[in-house]
Amino acid sequence: MSDESRADRLRRRRAKREKQTEASESGERVDASPENETDVAAESSGTDAVAVDETGDASERESVKATRVGTYMYLPEEQRSELNFRYKELNLAYERAVGDELEKNRHFYPLVVQAGLEALDGMDGESLRERVSRFE
Repeated sequence: MSDESRADRLRRRRAKREKQTEASESGERVDASPENETDVAAESSGTDAVAVDETGDASERESVKATRVGTYMYLPEEQRSELNFRYKELNLAYERAVGDELEKNRHFYPLVVQAGLEALDGMDGESLRERVSRFE
C-alpha cells in the first residue's frame, strides 16, 4: 500500500473531475485515464465514480460532500468503536444480500441517525435523563 492517504487520492480525483468538467464546458479534450493503479482500484470500486440508471445510461454520481451537510460529532470511544463495528457487520450483510457496498457516509450514518430519531419519539424527560446519564 502506498504512503498516499485516501483523502489525498480523493482530492486528486475530485480536482481531476473538476478539470475535466471545465475542459468539456469549454470544448477542450482532456485525457480521462487514471493516473496510477490506486486510482484504477478506487474508480473500479464504484465509490463516487459512475452510476448506471435504469435506462442503462452512465451518469456521474455526485459526492456526498456535494449533496449533504457535514455534521461533526464527539462520541465516547466505546460508542465510536461500536459504531464502526456495527458498520462492518451491516456492510457485510448488505453486500451479501444486495451485492453492493453500504457506503458509510451516504447510507450508514443517515440510517443510524434516522433509527435514533425514531427511537426518541415519545420519550419523556425522565427517560431522556436516564439515557443521557449513561454518557456522563
